[in-house]
Amino acid sequence: MNHRDTSNPPEWAKRVNRTWLVRGGLDVTTDAWLAHLEQTDPARLLASCEIARALSRGSDHTHDPKPWFYAGLFSLATAAEARLYLATHHFTAAAIPALAQDGPLNQWAATLSPASSNLLERLRRAILAQTLQSAGDDP
Repeated sequence: MNHRDTSNPPEWAKRVNRTWLVRGGLDVTTDAWLAHLEQTDPARLLASCEIARALSRGSDHTHDPKPWFYAGLFSLATAAEARLYLATHHFTAAAIPALAQDGPLNQWAATLSPASSNLLERLRRAILAQTLQSAGDDP
């Protein structure tokens, strides 16, 4: 993946999603999510793709960019959207701000290994930082 790609953020996200092997149909779910945003909220589509790009670049180039990319893409989902699109993708769902108070999801997250739990917390903090930064960019 070319993290320095300057193309249209939604096109970049679609291209990246097509290039990765993922489990459980996350690529298909992501295509549906991007199509949903394209039809219902183009501004949120653009913001989500920009967050995904920023998170997947990261400052630590040794990390696997997939969890960062997917968490970034879904980071602006409402609770209802996240439950719909991420019903079988618990790790990504657990990183989404709108599901921060979801009891069953938090119980699931409590069973993660220390390394996965650490990654989840880093994702949550990075998403919060990106969404705060994006909010600060609005006029």
